[in-house]
Amino acid sequence: MPPANGFALVCERLEQLPHLLAGQLSAPYPSLPPDQARRIRERGVWATGAGSSEAAARLLVQRLQRAGIPASFHPLSRFYSTPAPLPDPAPYLAVFSQGLSPNAGIPLYHRQLFSGLILFTAATPEGQRAAGKTDRADLLSTLDHENALILTHPLENEYTLLPRFVGPVCVLLAVCRFCEDLLPGSLGGPGALDGLPALFTKPFSFENPADWLADLQKGVSFYFTNDCAEAAQNLSYKCMETFMLPPPALVDALSYAHGRFQRDCAAPGARWIFTTGHPNEQDLLHRLAPLFEHCGGFREIRAALPPPLALFEYEAFLNALCKSLLQTVPVDLVDWPGKGGDGPGYTLSTPGLSAKGDTP
Repeated sequence: MPPANGFALVCERLEQLPHLLAGQLSAPYPSLPPDQARRIRERGVWATGAGSSEAAARLLVQRLQRAGIPASFHPLSRFYSTPAPLPDPAPYLAVFSQGLSPNAGIPLYHRQLFSGLILFTAATPEGQRAAGKTDRADLLSTLDHENALILTHPLENEYTLLPRFVGPVCVLLAVCRFCEDLLPGSLGGPGALDGLPALFTKPFSFENPADWLADLQKGVSFYFTNDCAEAAQNLSYKCMETFMLPPPALVDALSYAHGRFQRDCAAPGARWIFTTGHPNEQDLLHRLAPLFEHCGGFREIRAALPPPLALFEYEAFLNALCKSLLQTVPVDLVDWPGKGGDGPGYTLSTPGLSAKGDTP
């Protein structure tokens, strides 16, 4: 059976990824001015992003919350409707959008009501003008003139394929670097991130790839023995967009006994357990194993790094699995179902009429 349409480009981008991550780590990071860092810590952050960008937005919120900084995630539709008033003083607004898609304009419409704007994106004025997207280039120039903090990451032109293998990982690294700058030592201190690019060169072996594909096809849930589930949305999106299958649910492992076990007894699905080698996580898995075994067993994906850096190992694992399966799965990643038909949702760029002029 021939490989998926777009397989060669998938391989090319997966080959690029460790080099792009290493480039991020070696590039100077735009350090926050002390006064701005202090205001972010005091006033907190509202973060938003859609699709794969949701993962990085939620990771930022998680890390800030762990440090006692007020932070919350808000879906894009929170800014389209008429939300409740902002706290006083207003928090910072953090918007995540790899390509600065039109939907990003919905929260950006309200940016003047916040203490400041932090934009995580791969888009640059030069790149957007070269691509003929002058409206996005002009918006970036305006935001820069307004002194927004714009944190760029690869890959600006990650189009052609529906699934994105580069940008969603690179923005996770951008968040980690931002948090280390804002909260020194919160992710392990200097050098803690240096080993991440090598994770994406690690060889993975899949003894029976068809069995992994069968799990995806019959419906798999991703269970976590750690808090990576809070920011693992891209793992689910990657499977959905690559294989055109329902997105795996992201579930805390201790939730299994509360309905999902009973459902699996009636109609068994597949269970992949994302863990680390921490003794507490392994103890939890050992104690839950009889439940999972009762319904047909499970697969364990174990990371060597602690959360949240374990997310990068999980991303590397799924990248390798996708590459392995795409060699024989005849999906079309270039001319995917529904291509070009998402305009009524994708092109929305301003809030509803009732929200204009109201406080989000």
